[in-house]
Amino acid sequence: MAKPTLQEIEIAPKIPGLRFESDHFSISVAPSLGGKITSLINKKTGREFLSRTRIDYRKRVYDGKFEDYERDGADECFPAVQAGAYPAYPWQGVGVPDHGEVWMLPWDHQFKQNRLHTSVHGVRFPYVFERRISFEELARKSAPYIRLSYSVQNLSPYPFSFVYAFHPLFQVQAGCQILLPSATKVVSYWSSEDRLGRPMKEHPWPEVRDVTLDKNYERHIIRSPRTKRAEKLFTTRLSQGRCALRYPDGEFIGFLFPAGKLPYLGIWINEGAWHNLFHVALEPSTAQVDRLDTAEGLQDCGVVPPRGTTEWDISLIIGEGEEMAEMLGTF
Repeated sequence: MAKPTLQEIEIAPKIPGLRFESDHFSISVAPSLGGKITSLINKKTGREFLSRTRIDYRKRVYDGKFEDYERDGADECFPAVQAGAYPAYPWQGVGVPDHGEVWMLPWDHQFKQNRLHTSVHGVRFPYVFERRISFEELARKSAPYIRLSYSVQNLSPYPFSFVYAFHPLFQVQAGCQILLPSATKVVSYWSSEDRLGRPMKEHPWPEVRDVTLDKNYERHIIRSPRTKRAEKLFTTRLSQGRCALRYPDGEFIGFLFPAGKLPYLGIWINEGAWHNLFHVALEPSTAQVDRLDTAEGLQDCGVVPPRGTTEWDISLIIGEGEEMAEMLGTF
């Protein structure tokens, strides 16, 4: 495998970025915008997987709202996804911003050992969040893929609780399919007009029940943006950390992740309801909820030990057709 290249680019006027490329994939990152991944391209097909709105990129203001910015690409959510109060001593009551801190902070970056290293220090909480992007090959198939390797260092003498979620907003079209391991179940977290029932109502997958119509429908199939509906779901606890988004032409992007550390998958489906946008997010997560205080109450959040480090990784698997079974397994 040829060595990857790194090029300095301009993501937008006065917004510098980095283009990290291999023979197979191209990734663009904006360190000053919370390490945001603004582009992810399969060079074989030319497909851009990440969504892009018409809203200009601009520097973030700390404690701002996620929806006040561009609402596209892939962001990192840490130490929570939904705003709320930190639940435990010695930071009890300190506010965790919307979608966490790290997406709104400028990150440092280095290119070493053929990896793009990016990192950021917390503001209200004493941690260092690091992500390393590398191009790898699956040993059994010599198939190329992208690895996101993470570590969080706790700089304090106290345990640090957190919720983490990867937050990629993918371009979609009607007929795309969300694929999960067989026998997976999901719970509703939020849905337009409460169509999927009260929060945490359990549904089988892929067929969920619209309680307002007393009717089942196949939720794994993406409908038209004219539907004007949106839903946030979570899987129940996973035994296998894998999922995929398959396009009508057979191309796919999927994730492999350690279910022991990221035991849930958040699923955000927006068919034109939220800001008239059309996208899907598959979000490997430490919790089945977005608020840290709720996750702490459920004893279902991540914890970095005092002066310790927690690590995990997410593999991005991209391919076409029958390659899915070889690289991600059957669904």
